[in-house]
Amino acid sequence: MATRSLRTAVFSVISGLLAITGTGLYLTQFSDSGKLSIVDQFEPVPDVDSHLTGITGLKYREDGAIAYRWRAETAERLIHNGTIVLSEPYYIGNIGDQRPWTAEAEQGRLSPDGQNLQLQRDVVVRDLIREAQIDTAVLHIDLESSRVHTESALSLTFKNGQTESVGMRASLSDERVELLDQVRGHYDPQ
Repeated sequence: MATRSLRTAVFSVISGLLAITGTGLYLTQFSDSGKLSIVDQFEPVPDVDSHLTGITGLKYREDGAIAYRWRAETAERLIHNGTIVLSEPYYIGNIGDQRPWTAEAEQGRLSPDGQNLQLQRDVVVRDLIREAQIDTAVLHIDLESSRVHTESALSLTFKNGQTESVGMRASLSDERVELLDQVRGHYDPQ
């Protein structure tokens, strides 16, 4: 009888080890579910319902003239909030009715209602202030009201000098730019 109990115990232990080995093999080699798989890197399904390449956005004023335009290498619409993520966005706006200005970045986000454009990573703004370049990390553009702002540090470069600031607000329809905090500069006489 002791031999039968011993055989049953050995059989149970071997069955348990085989079950654990089989489960481990399944999870590491044959699992279709990324949630159960034991892998070095897990890539979830993106939160994107559409992907576009080489796109251009255009807005007209009531008189038929172009109010602003933008383009991007790619655009992806996020499912969870409707935001459009742009890669390499390039924006062209107008100051009053007089002259164009541009802004470009590595990445951008267009709000679901299409009213706000946020540029991120290595933002370069040209001609917002005549013959000047602004470099910053983040720039918010209200496309409808022609207002621009950033809370990030920025560098404003002219031919003969440079001004640095933390934060900026600009009303393009009024042609007014306000540097907000820690403003300092260096200029060479011409």
